Amino acid sequence: MSAQSHRVVITYAAPLVFLSTDHWKQIHASLVSQLPLRNIHWKSPTRPTIRTIQELDVKLVPLETLREDQTASQVPQSVLEKPLLNIYVFICEDSESYKTTARKQIKDWHTSVSQRKNQEWLLVHVVRPDQSVAQGRLFQMKTSVLDKVKADFNTDKKDRCVQLVWSADKDNPTLWADLITKIKEGVLSAFDAALTQREEEVRRSEGQRQMPGWNFCTFFILKESLASSLEGMNLYEDALQQYYELEATFFQVLREKNLSWFGPLITPSSSDDSAPLLSVTKKPYRDLILANTISVFDFRVYLLARQCALLSKLGDLEEVCQKTVSFLTTMARTLRDVEDTLPPFFIESWIYSSALSVVDQCDEWARPLELDKTTLTFFNAGKGELVELARHQLDILGIAAGHLPRKPPFSLALPENYKGSQGSQVKDASETISKAELASALVDKDAFYELYVNITNRAIELYASAGRRKFALKLHGSLAALDVYVSPSTHRKRLSSALQTYTSLPAHYSPHGWTSLEAFMLNRALDIHASAEKPKDREWIHILLHFLRAYVDDTGMDLLLSTEDSKAYVGQLVSALKDAAHELDADTPYPDHPALSISVVEHDAKLAETRDGSLLKVVVNNRLPCEIAADEVEVQLAGRENSRISFTEKVSLLAPGRSELTLFCPSSSAGTYTLFNTQISIGRLHFQWKHMKTPKQIKAGNMPTLVRVPKDLKALDVRLKQPPRIELGTSSKIMVILSTGRNDVATAQIKLSAPSGIQFRYQETGLSGEDAPLIRMDEESLTFLDLKHGQIVVAAVPHSDASAYHFMRVNITVEYVTTSEPDVTRTLRLSRVVATALPVAINVEDFFRGTRLFTRFTLSTTSHQHVRVRSTHLLSPNEAEGVKVTSCMGQKLSVVTITPAQPGRFLFQMDASRGQVRDPLKLQISYRMLREEVESLIELAVGEVVSETPSLESSRQEMVDKLVQALETDASWVELYGVTGELSVPAISPGEDEMGVGLRRVVEILNKRRSATSFGEWREIVIPVDVPQMHILAAARLQILENPFSLEKSQKRTRPLYAGQPISALLTVQTSFHWAPAEDKKVDSYLMRYDIEDLTQEWLVSGRKRGDFLAKDGETFSVPVTLIALHHGELALPKIGVSALPLPGEHRMRSSVVPGCETHQVHGAEKVLVLPRGGRSTFVVNMGAANTNM
Repeated sequence: MSAQSHRVVITYAAPLVFLSTDHWKQIHASLVSQLPLRNIHWKSPTRPTIRTIQELDVKLVPLETLREDQTASQVPQSVLEKPLLNIYVFICEDSESYKTTARKQIKDWHTSVSQRKNQEWLLVHVVRPDQSVAQGRLFQMKTSVLDKVKADFNTDKKDRCVQLVWSADKDNPTLWADLITKIKEGVLSAFDAALTQREEEVRRSEGQRQMPGWNFCTFFILKESLASSLEGMNLYEDALQQYYELEATFFQVLREKNLSWFGPLITPSSSDDSAPLLSVTKKPYRDLILANTISVFDFRVYLLARQCALLSKLGDLEEVCQKTVSFLTTMARTLRDVEDTLPPFFIESWIYSSALSVVDQCDEWARPLELDKTTLTFFNAGKGELVELARHQLDILGIAAGHLPRKPPFSLALPENYKGSQGSQVKDASETISKAELASALVDKDAFYELYVNITNRAIELYASAGRRKFALKLHGSLAALDVYVSPSTHRKRLSSALQTYTSLPAHYSPHGWTSLEAFMLNRALDIHASAEKPKDREWIHILLHFLRAYVDDTGMDLLLSTEDSKAYVGQLVSALKDAAHELDADTPYPDHPALSISVVEHDAKLAETRDGSLLKVVVNNRLPCEIAADEVEVQLAGRENSRISFTEKVSLLAPGRSELTLFCPSSSAGTYTLFNTQISIGRLHFQWKHMKTPKQIKAGNMPTLVRVPKDLKALDVRLKQPPRIELGTSSKIMVILSTGRNDVATAQIKLSAPSGIQFRYQETGLSGEDAPLIRMDEESLTFLDLKHGQIVVAAVPHSDASAYHFMRVNITVEYVTTSEPDVTRTLRLSRVVATALPVAINVEDFFRGTRLFTRFTLSTTSHQHVRVRSTHLLSPNEAEGVKVTSCMGQKLSVVTITPAQPGRFLFQMDASRGQVRDPLKLQISYRMLREEVESLIELAVGEVVSETPSLESSRQEMVDKLVQALETDASWVELYGVTGELSVPAISPGEDEMGVGLRRVVEILNKRRSATSFGEWREIVIPVDVPQMHILAAARLQILENPFSLEKSQKRTRPLYAGQPISALLTVQTSFHWAPAEDKKVDSYLMRYDIEDLTQEWLVSGRKRGDFLAKDGETFSVPVTLIALHHGELALPKIGVSALPLPGEHRMRSSVVPGCETHQVHGAEKVLVLPRGGRSTFVVNMGAANTNM
């Protein structure tokens, strides 16, 4: 029952005279051109949502062609078998012709069609536009005729009359809008009524299911008529739902085992095994159902075919493939129960033919569709499953015919309880199977292999286009297995192809966890490699390692190996691995192999004690069932600044399970490290495992493995520090201090590198000390030769300018060889930080006083640390030439402590003849940091205690660290130490053990008074200081005179000074050229200007307040002035400003040259006492006129 045979039928009728005219033919042709109907909205009372029919095909037929078919079939048919709408078309110009002719014709037609159940009718009045109708209007209502028609026939208040204005623009869709709308309403109304009646019949029949006489097949035909009706209306989803409900009812009947309405399970015909599965015309299915003779097999095939047909119309071809695969697999299991009654290999032939026929049918359905990329991907995947299902039938047939071995992967397709087949069955099947290609493949091996490869490649292509790589790869593996099986010993080419396939497939399986399949593929690759007699080279090693990976990860490995004794098989492979690994031409790393693993047992390494280095315990876990011949086990740790240390141990065999080993590292680099890399070496094959954690892993709680390496106090060590004497302006140096410890060192090569880019000049290195060793210097390193144990070597290495940095990080790499182990080259990597900036900042202030210069140096710390200054000296290179420098500090030697809050000030006086000071002076500062001083004091005290108790030697550094840590936590000891030298260690509680007793003894020693100069080393800083120069020094003075005629200031003033009284004063300016530059030595005079400060609140100055004068060396300029004090009290005299005027005729860079000048106020500290003026004053106050009214 196709939807095309059940289209919606609409009848038309008209007066016979009108039907024979060309006018009607034009109307009929134009009406047909407006079909099919579009955008129909159906709201059924039994369904919650509105259904939209995008397009509905309609069949227009004359009414008289249906009048003779009056007999109704007893078999339920679609409700579309009968017309849903009857249309009568007439032309009537006026009311008279309507009364006389048209009304009777319409009434006869109406009487005929109104008696038909579930059918609608419609009257169409065709009129021509007259001259009064404006061009472009489509419908005109002529009330005289149309109103009469409506009044005569619209008896149920439903308008079934419409007028069509026929014009030349007959193809315009708007001309037909009202008529098409009426047709849609009529079709939906009739369909809704008919469908409601049919649904009621279905519900009534279904309600009688438990009553005697109810027949499932009759119910099926009735409900299928409902589905066919919905399908004819293009309501495919609703029609599909009816078949789903029928399928659910069938399964319920099946569970009740009430199959009396059906024939046997299957009655195979000669072509059933090859007929198209989704064809509903290959058998008279409806007749068989009505006769209650249809087999369960045929019924389920028919039901599936109808469902898939509707799914194809919905465009859901993926669901078609899925339903078909599910049906074929479930129906095949059902048929296995009666397989003995079926022709040989009927099931395999039926599944093979059906799966391929569904793929072809789906391709035909998909041709007119436009599938998007996602839908096409799923569609291809579904077709791939169908083709693979067909390929599985070839596996079964191939094993039965002897074309394929009964081994994986071919045997995986065999059904449960497969008993095998006999040669007679194969021969009979080749005659009974109606699928020609299968029949010939059973007896022709080459034809079978060709068919097998073609079907497999077809499935691979479909899976590849669907993006299902894993399924495609699995099929590739089966082709490789086929190549191995069918290739004779002479055909090496097919063996190579199979080997290549088996080798490449595991790389695709591994990411998805298909370990069983991966192990099988690799096992087959190893067997093929051996069969091909290929050398056990790098390719063979990689295949074996991949196999061992899959072997240890596969829980069902005993089912996949080609040998029964897996332990002996793996042992043989591992034994061959050692020989192959030693014959490799280059080192070959293999990362993260699961067969072996290394874990750290103890996270605290131990010192080797008798030699430089440390020991680390690890566990090697061998997951293979046999011993592994190895050469070396290595654990690499990572520290700061990308430093690496390695622990190694030579081994011969690694037993199955866990093996504990102790590894040795010759490096003495102490610190906390993270587990970076582990490695097991077999010849030139290296198994490696990375253990570093990413920040994302650490954030997720996957913390790295930490290993702590203790410091070996007796090992070789290198320290860096600033030189004891730093002189600015000279080449920068760094002191390298090498201590050999317990070792007699044959060679020790030191390389320094600074991340900041500072370069070290090794060839300019100088050694200090008496017993200097042999040294070899080149551009890249510094090498010491023949060092004795306990020897300390100090070398000064110059480097490029580092003044831009406060601190310099230096990475040290020491490669040394001891005389006791000449074959071992130890590498020590250290990172040190050396201060490059000066610990103090210096501010210089100069004060000129005639031939003397007073210089004050203010020292302040550049960090938070305290600086201890023992002495400061200002050194002059011209001391013998009359230049004398004198310190203005006290003669008592004392240490000055400079803190961030308290700088240190140091004053010096220099006296020299004019022009003698040409070279710069040097400021020499002897200092050390308070922290260094305290640490050296602690080390001395601990050393004294250790000398008293030698057993504390191993705890020396721990005692020092505890004391330093106690001082860092509490700074209350600083003040007392700065005054008395007593070091009171706070917050320390020694225990009762030997080290606790030693600590108490150290604390007692530290609590004693001592001088800071009595211990420890001091550093020196030498800073060049330029001597300032000044063209003119002016000593200005304002002195009060006894009277205007006095020439000198009286030693004892006899007259008091009063406010408002004129006071005589003398302004003097004494000039000196003593500190003038040497190039200006010939200049004997300068033009200068003086200016008296204007203190308008205190003094009134009368006379020459400002003036110019000629200054000469050693001469004094004077000018009298008069002062008037504006109020009484102790008043400071006005200051005098003196400045030099530009030199006449000299210019530099287009500017006048002004000589430098500094003025000293001689009277700057003097004040004069001004008394209030005495006497009596009379004041007359006007009180105003007398008041006479009082």
